[in-house]
Amino acid sequence: MKITTSRFGDVEIQDSEVITIPYGLMGFSELNQFVLLDHHVDSPFKWLQSLDDGQMAFVLISPLTFRPNYTIQVSKDDIKTLGLTNPQDSVISVIVTIPVDARRMSANLKAPLVFNLKNKVGKQVVVKDFTYQTKHYILEEIKKNVRPDHLNSLCGS
Repeated sequence: MKITTSRFGDVEIQDSEVITIPYGLMGFSELNQFVLLDHHVDSPFKWLQSLDDGQMAFVLISPLTFRPNYTIQVSKDDIKTLGLTNPQDSVISVIVTIPVDARRMSANLKAPLVFNLKNKVGKQVVVKDFTYQTKHYILEEIKKNVRPDHLNSLCGS
């Protein structure tokens, strides 16, 4: 299948790459079909590109990249929606907001995306842990939580 996107132009994708998010994302419930695209080969960032609207794409990152101890509780209803039978089949990503000053980029740890890698179903969940907010500044988190030798690989050095 070929899709036309505003950021990547025409992109050829396989049906096996399509991710379904049945309830969409918060504020974007009408967007249900996506594909993950690499930002570039060594980047920790990915693009969650909508197949429903080629103009819509969201930057994602693994929260473990900058918050190694990040854990969440997923409800039984969410597990059922995802069709998860084994936690090993899941991966968690968070949406990144990049303002004009990219040093102030932030990640939403309050509403991560959980993906079932086996059936390609995802869901955005809201965690009840009050230590997680909608805006965690990634570079500040890296300075607090990531080993210095790991920092160079994150920054592309």
